Formats: sequence, structure tokens, C-alpha cells
Amino acid sequence: MTEYKIVLGMDKLPSYNGFSVVVIDDSGIILKKDILSTDELIETARSSGVKAIAIDNIFELGPEGEIRRLSMLLPSVSLIQVTGSPGEGFKPLSTVGKELGLTGGEKLSPSRSAEICARAALAGVGSLVRLFEPETRVSISRRRHFGTGGMSEARYRRSVQGSVLNLTNSIEASLKSKRIDFDLNLKKGSHGVEGSTFFVYASRNRLIGLVRPLRTSSIDVRVMPVFTKALEYEPLGKATDARPKKHLIVGLDPGMVTGLSALDLNGRVLAMTSGRGITRGQITRWVSEMGKAIVIASDVNPAPALVAKLAASHGALLFTPESSLKTAEKKAIAERASQEQGSSAEDTHQRSALAAAFKAFSFYRNKLEQAAAHLRKEGKAADLDAVKANVLRGMSISDAIEASRLPIFEESLPAKRKFGNAREQIRVLEAKCSDIREERDRFEEKVKWLESRVDDLENELRLLRLEPKPKRTKEGEIYELERRLSSLQGENTSLRGKTELLQSELLGVRAMLQGVASGAKIALVRHSTLATALAGAHERGLPPFVAAKSVGPLDEGQRAYLKESGILAIILSTPTEEEQELLWDLGIPVIHLPWLCSESVGEAEVIGRAELEASLQKAQRAMEESSLVRGKKFRQILFDYKKERLKGS
Repeated sequence: MTEYKIVLGMDKLPSYNGFSVVVIDDSGIILKKDILSTDELIETARSSGVKAIAIDNIFELGPEGEIRRLSMLLPSVSLIQVTGSPGEGFKPLSTVGKELGLTGGEKLSPSRSAEICARAALAGVGSLVRLFEPETRVSISRRRHFGTGGMSEARYRRSVQGSVLNLTNSIEASLKSKRIDFDLNLKKGSHGVEGSTFFVYASRNRLIGLVRPLRTSSIDVRVMPVFTKALEYEPLGKATDARPKKHLIVGLDPGMVTGLSALDLNGRVLAMTSGRGITRGQITRWVSEMGKAIVIASDVNPAPALVAKLAASHGALLFTPESSLKTAEKKAIAERASQEQGSSAEDTHQRSALAAAFKAFSFYRNKLEQAAAHLRKEGKAADLDAVKANVLRGMSISDAIEASRLPIFEESLPAKRKFGNAREQIRVLEAKCSDIREERDRFEEKVKWLESRVDDLENELRLLRLEPKPKRTKEGEIYELERRLSSLQGENTSLRGKTELLQSELLGVRAMLQGVASGAKIALVRHSTLATALAGAHERGLPPFVAAKSVGPLDEGQRAYLKESGILAIILSTPTEEEQELLWDLGIPVIHLPWLCSESVGEAEVIGRAELEASLQKAQRAMEESSLVRGKKFRQILFDYKKERLKGS
């Protein structure tokens, strides 16, 4: 029985959205509050060092989501329902108090109810409400999606995937250093690991100091307890049921979606299921609900690591087929199970698990049936399921029968057994019939395989007959070799041409880089618009020359920044008159890209320094001439205006 030194008892107020709370230990009441909200209750539990919260009805806390939220905020605090559970039955809180000698069975106030709940839990009365399985999921993923980009996109991808890999290795090393059991699923990327998920078989509290949530600009690490699918109630102070469990053959198909299948030792399908993200602990609980695994089977060879770990943890035999099962064989096994037992697989994962379990049963079937026949022949009282399990573990049949003997109860037997020999003959004949049926099934499977093989060979023969054959074998070989030689020569010529072209481009790029390094040439980034080039320019500044395809929309702040930036000129692909006048008004010359003999490399333009300086002088002259022309036009307009005014007067 779990002992709690400090317990918080609570009861919901009938006319107020709050709780009456009493905190108690062995010495008596520590704290008493008549009205507390949920947040105040949580703070009180933390500050008082409470180890358990006791209540008469767990759903007074709210719906299941609210209960889970409270449990997440108080991960080290147990929830206890003192009035019982669905499996054990319920009692009124007044009855619980009366049985403990705390009340006389009268109606209780909220404050008194909270005190009775706390004292009952302190005495070990009630049921522990389990909301968390002893498992924790740690997921590491990138925060941003990779999109279409340039050269920096690949570098960013390498950086993020490398960071995920390093963080995964670090967490793995920390868990191994503390000898904490876990399973690890990796989603591999082109430059490392895109994401990873740890299924850690320990509580969240045990990981404090080892793994912590992390959120950066590129990586997201989440640490979350694994919830149970429904509330579970565990009576305080009661031992678990020790009745013997049925032995099972479990088929397992692990992966992103895991398939499970369970057979008994007679080959009957007991259950099948599948789901995404099923952990080793969840598989163990699923198996334990039905019985005890004696064989865990895989449909592939070699078996995945998860299957081997489960077999070791259950103390079960690990079965793998001689070679991985093919889809056709799995379908045949699933159809046979559906026809004979009415058990249909809902998806391919259940089908693979079912095929693995049946393959294991077929492998051990002869040994199991021999054990059953020997037990019938000897007529001893023994647990047949236990006999079969012991035989699978390696015992001889006689030793297995002796180890599984049931207690013998003496009872009066009839004086005469006239049909003893006949019944024994019937048992022998039944065993022979079973062997014959098994042999018939094996032959039917072999016939199906042979028919499938015949069909494949006939199809290959038809294809061979359709292929044109040369009249003479040597001439045909010579023709084929000449054809291949001609094809390879053409491919070689094409590749040589591409190589020469790439070498020429490489020499050109190398010459451009040498010119940039020596200062004879200038490399400029070509922006789509001038507005795009100005984005972020306040932090990094603008170069003396800016190249863009067009100006784009500029606000007043950008215009003011351009005017004061001291930029020498702006290079535009095909500037319009409006764009030129806009930049001239800001005092910035405009260079036309066609004036320059530039070389394009990706999103950059490489321009000779001398040619750029000459074009700058040309652009300055054009701006000055435009300024003079606009000045003359303005003076002429002013003169005409004054002349019209004089005429009017």
C-alpha cells in the first residue's frame, strides 16, 4: 500500500465555482480553506508539499480534460477517489466516514467532507485514479518547413538536421547513463535527422535534470507524459489478481503504424489491433490484458529491435520466418483465418501481424499437438495450456505434464468401463485425422505455390517467344554489340560536349572571380525591385551601387533614406521615364544596364570597374541635362503665367 504523509482533501461547493480544502497529515489539520478556485487549489497543493489529493467524486474537478490538466500541473501528486471505483462499487462519503469512526452517518458540510476525504486517503481507503502511464514521449523536430530557396536553403537544411542529430545523440547518451529504458524512432533526412521521437519508459519526474523542453528559432523539443485512453482505478492496499493467465502467440508488425495479433496455443485468433505511435509499454499492457506471451513472432527476418526487446522483456520465444513473408503469402493466411474463424484484418499492419502469429503457430503446431495427444493418452489431470507452454520452453512432454499436474480429487468411479478400448481407439483416430488435415493443408499451400510458379514461368515463356530472334546467333550478337557500341559512342560524345561547355563556363567564372579579387571588376547582387533592396538596409547599409530590375513602390521613409544614403547610382534593367524622374528628384543618377557589358552569375552581375565609372559619368550628365531642361521648362511656364496675368490686368 502506498503511504501518503500529507494529503489534501477537497469537496466542491454546491453554489459556488470553487472548493472547500483541508490539508492534513498524521499529526492533524495543517491548513483549512473554505473557498478556493482551481488555480488557488493548485498553488496550495504546491506550497504545502501535498503528495495526494483526495475527493469523493473525481469528476467534481470537471470533465476528463480538466482532470488531465490538473494532473499535468501537479505531476508528483496522486489523485484518490475515496468512495470506491466502477469495478469495486461505490459508497456514500457519509458511509465511508462512519466505517472509519469519523462520523455518525449524518449529512456532511463541504468543509467536513473535505476533511473526511483527506483522513480516508491517509488511512488507505479509496482508489488511486491513474491518468498517466509510466511512459514519457520526447519529440525533437524542426520548427520551420524547408521551402524553395537558393544556395543558403541547403546550408540551412544541413544546419538544422545536424542540430537535431546532435541533440538526439545527447539525449540518448543521458538516458543510457542513467540506465533508463527507451525506444528511439528516427526520421532520417538528406543531411542528418529531420526528427526523432523517444519513448521513455519512466515517469516525467524521473527525467527532470536529464531532458528539458526546448524551443529555439529552428528546433522544438517537447517532453510529454503518455496519457492512458481512459481513467483507471487501482484500489489502495489491495494485491493484484494472481490467477494463471492464458499463454499466447503474439504477432507484431512494428513501425509508424504498429499491428498486433494474439492467438492461443490452439491457433484461435483472440484479438487484433493497430495504431499509430504505439509504444512498447502499451503493447505489454495490451498483451497482459489477455494473457501471457510465450512466443512473439515477426513477419520479417531479421526481426526488428522492438520485437526482440519485447520477447526478452516477456521471457518469450522469438520467432522469425526463414525469409521475410511476401504479400501474397500474408493475404493467403489472412483469407484462411477469415474463412475458418471469421477473423478479418482491418488493415495491412494487422494482416502482417496475423500472418506472423500463424506462421509461428504452424512452426510449433506438431509439437503442440504431440503434447495434447500424450496428455490424452496418459489420462492424467494436468493443465493442457501449461503443458504446451512448458513444451515450447524446451521441456520434454512427460516432464511438462508432471510440472502441470492439477490437484486430484477422489471421486467414485463406475465399476465397469466397457468402452475403454474403443474410446482410446477413437482418440488415436482423431489424432491421426488431425495429422492428415495438417498434411493436407501443407500440400494445398504447396500446390498453390507451384501453380503460381507455373503461371510465372508461362508468362516468361510468352515474353521470350514474342522477342525477335536473329537467324544466326553470332550475327545477332555482333549486331547487338555494334548497336551498344554506337549508343555508347553517342553518349560519350554528348558527355564530352557537356564537359567542355562546363569547363568553358568554369574558366569564365574563374576569370570573373580573379577580376573581382583584383578590383578590376565589381560584383553586385541583382534585386527584383529597389524596394526589396532597401529591406533591412537600415541595419547593414547600402553599397555605392545598387542593381535592380525596377524601382517598385517606395514610401516616404524609403525615399528620404535614399536621398540621405549617399548612394552613387542605381542600375536598372530598362528604366521608365517615371522611374528616372523619381530617382533624379532624389539626386540619384540612373545607369541603364544595357550600357554595361555585364556578366550574369546566378543572381549577381559582374561589371568592369572602368566601364562602370564611365557609365556613372554618363548617367550624371543625363541627370544634369534633365535638370537644365526641366529648369528651362519651369522658367518658360513662369514667364507665360506672368504674361497672362499682365494681359488680364
